[in-house]
Amino acid sequence: MARMYFAEDSDLGHVTGQTVCIVGYGNQGRSQALNMRDSGLSVIVGSRRDESFDAARRDGFQVLPVGEAVALSDITFFLVPDEVMPQVFERDIAPNLEAGNMVVFASGYNIAFDLIEPPADVDVVMIAPRMIGAGVRDTYLSGEGFPSLVAVHQAATATAFERMLALCEGIGSARMGVIESSFLEEATVDLFAEQVGYLYAVRRYCEVLVEAGCSPEVAMLEFYASGEGIETAKAYRDIGLWDQITLHSRTSQYGQEVTARLSSEEEEAERSRLRTIITHIQDGSFASAWAAEQRAGFPEFVRIREKNMAHEMRAAERKLYEVLGRVPAS
Repeated sequence: MARMYFAEDSDLGHVTGQTVCIVGYGNQGRSQALNMRDSGLSVIVGSRRDESFDAARRDGFQVLPVGEAVALSDITFFLVPDEVMPQVFERDIAPNLEAGNMVVFASGYNIAFDLIEPPADVDVVMIAPRMIGAGVRDTYLSGEGFPSLVAVHQAATATAFERMLALCEGIGSARMGVIESSFLEEATVDLFAEQVGYLYAVRRYCEVLVEAGCSPEVAMLEFYASGEGIETAKAYRDIGLWDQITLHSRTSQYGQEVTARLSSEEEEAERSRLRTIITHIQDGSFASAWAAEQRAGFPEFVRIREKNMAHEMRAAERKLYEVLGRVPAS
């Protein structure tokens, strides 16, 4: 079992008197900044002049240009989107780091695939919340906390691990527990969850039901539009993937556990497909393809997005959501 750490394993004293800089005052950045400030840590924000700059000011933080904020800090939380991280790091972060500083990543992507090479004399760690930004704040305020994946990629100081755990306590994650991981493992599971094809699978389910004579509205309500799946997902979270099955009817249980099973051949074919996705991630092929797509100006991304937005199932979905009052009538 992966090793876990809790509040009793951490000590805020390891970061007391140190200045924490948040670069990327979005949903995650704002919540983590507020949590650390409420935990008694000294927090400033590095931002360009945009909406996040104004939001941080309204929240009472000292806000400076990114480079200046990093230069004044001992610890930098680097929370901008993965695709812009390398440029921001090279331009604003790296030139302003001092020996013994710490850089905290919330995802493993750029380090795992060598898109960023931090100086050798700084600590490089990962604190990757398994919670959306709003939940990071809400669960801190409720006292519940949230889980995170953590890792020390580079320990330039003798207290890199202890400082990382202290920061986990500061943001509220140590209350529920943090799990020791690695940058590559975090990137693998994160990208894998995005690439298994869930959206396309749900659309296929609806399409074949429509082919069988069902209305698209009924199909979509069954699979996602009613919101019933949210309650099922909560049951997954609260009591477990298979233990929640007893909340369903016997007919449902039989269908989910017996009828839905793949044959041995189908199971192996699906596992082979999934293994290919993991290989594509871990050998760097996806990172290379995504970098090339960005350099080219996102042509394939735009083409596929336009195709999906023009799909007949989306048109039916918009009509249903207008009737349900979720989107304005066109």
